[in-house]
Amino acid sequence: MFVGYKRLKITPFDETGKAGTTIIVQGDPHKGATVTAEISGLAKDPVKVAGSDIDYYLSRQGLGDAKVALGILDLPEETADLLSGFKTDENKISYGGADTLPPYCSVEMESVEDTGETALVGFYRSTFTRDKIDMNTLDSSKSFTPEADSWTLTPISSTSEGVTNGEVMQKYVGKDAAAITAFEKQLSITTENSSTTNSGASSSAPASSGASSAASSAASGAE
Repeated sequence: MFVGYKRLKITPFDETGKAGTTIIVQGDPHKGATVTAEISGLAKDPVKVAGSDIDYYLSRQGLGDAKVALGILDLPEETADLLSGFKTDENKISYGGADTLPPYCSVEMESVEDTGETALVGFYRSTFTRDKIDMNTLDSSKSFTPEADSWTLTPISSTSEGVTNGEVMQKYVGKDAAAITAFEKQLSITTENSSTTNSGASSSAPASSGASSAASSAASGAE
C-alpha cells in the first residue's frame, strides 16, 4: 500500500531524442507540489475464447489503455507551457495553436510503501496534456485556497533495446540505493542537472537509457 505522494520527476526530450534537464516537483515554494496521481488501464478486460464447447482460452495479455490522471498544485506556467508544447518568445509570450506538439517525457512518481520502503513508478515515453485553465473570482469572505490543476499523462511503449523494450512502465519498492539509481537511469532522470523551475536541454541522456532511445526513435519516426 502506497502512503503519500512525495515527488514527481520529469525529463523532457527534444525532437532528436536528447534529454533535457529533469524537472522536480516536490513542494518547493512557488515551484509546484504533487497532489494526486491515479494510474489506470493497467489490465485488459479478459476475453473468453470458445473451443470444444467450453471456454478453452482466456485472452489476457498486455496492458489496457494506460493513463495517469495527475493533480499538480502551483506548477510554474513556464514549466506548464513546456510540457504542453507551447512556444515561447523572448518576451515570455507563449503560443498554442495548430503546430502545438507536447514533447515526449519520461516520468518518475515517488511514494512510500507502508513498510517505510521507497515506492517508485516510472514511464519511459509519455506526453502531458492540460485540457483547461481555470480563473475564478476571489471571495472576500473566504481565505484563498489554491486548487490543483488536472493533467493527463499518456504513456506508450519503449522502443529501446534491452530490458525496457516494449514495456510501458516500471515499478520498484525497496531501499537499495543501487536499484534506485538503475531505475532512474532507465528513465534518464538526472539529479545533478535537475530543476524545479524549467527544463532547458543541458545534458544528453545515458546511452543505456530506455527513455532516451525510445524518444529518439519516436522523433525519427514522426518525420
